[in-house]
Amino acid sequence: MSRSRATGTSVLVATLLVAPLADLPSTPGTDPPPVATRAPAPTPAPAPTPAPTPADPSTPTAVVGWDPVRQGVVGETLVDKVVVVPAEGRVVHLQQQVDGAWVTRDTTTVDDDPVDLAEITLPEHWAAERTTVWRLHLPATATAASATSREQRVDARWPLRSDPADPTVLVNKSHPVEPARWRPDDLVVPRSAAARERVGLRPEAAAALDELAAAARKATGKRLVMVSGHRSAAYQGRLFDRYAEQHGRAAAERFSARPGESEHQTGWAADVTQAGTGFTGFGGTASSDWVAANAWRHGWVVRYTPGAEDVTGYRPEPWHLRYVGRDLAAWLHRTGLTLEEAVGATG
Repeated sequence: MSRSRATGTSVLVATLLVAPLADLPSTPGTDPPPVATRAPAPTPAPAPTPAPTPADPSTPTAVVGWDPVRQGVVGETLVDKVVVVPAEGRVVHLQQQVDGAWVTRDTTTVDDDPVDLAEITLPEHWAAERTTVWRLHLPATATAASATSREQRVDARWPLRSDPADPTVLVNKSHPVEPARWRPDDLVVPRSAAARERVGLRPEAAAALDELAAAARKATGKRLVMVSGHRSAAYQGRLFDRYAEQHGRAAAERFSARPGESEHQTGWAADVTQAGTGFTGFGGTASSDWVAANAWRHGWVVRYTPGAEDVTGYRPEPWHLRYVGRDLAAWLHRTGLTLEEAVGATG
């Protein structure tokens, strides 16, 4: 079987169970008339071979079994059994609905086997919506009409990651960093850092933050600076204890993480502000408004947003950014969900 497939992490596999048209039964003939024994009959000249009858292109094509609603996890496999008749040599397009138009994401050509399995994969970066809509389309051939399956709606969530080295890891009060004293060993200081202390980030996040800062300055004329990055569990513990002593433990837990529960420990989180402004005064500045609307384009999101305190566990912090990568950042931006909601960890 030949197939053209896209590269990338698969999130949906449609298994096409291909069934051919049944062979037509042969028409039984009659016994030939007896031949005289006196002399053999002369051998007649062969009759001319009749021209083949043109195939009927209106033969219907059936596509059965494409489930109308599916639920899955980005990066994991969904399997659908689809019966296609007639099958041999058919081209099957897997299409996604994007802004009202159908876009072909992958194409498979079915070979001549009576039963063939065709895998069609979707990379992660196509899952930019919480719900995506798909269909199968078979173009017409010389012997069969075109056909389109019914639409399939796929409701997806992102996988819950616990590895602190993964940029999509969930770290909060219910999902602490494991192991507790984990520390990245490849921290770098981004060019946008305002100070050289406790401002290290993972290299991927540092590069993306510098891109974000450059784009923010071009758009607003203001300089975006990073004031805090990686924090060790020990330092986070001292910081939390100080806030708890000043404000009381219950109040401190609304705005400060206990040791082991801070995203800063992973090296994927950064506190930023507009140059010349204390980070707690960042909200409402030109840089803050621009970052809230555009950070996702560079793989960052504002982690603690208004109205989400019951889900995230923290009051809004417009200065606290979290790097999750461009794919998940785009998904969070377009759905309006928190990271907890995206991975199904809101309980």
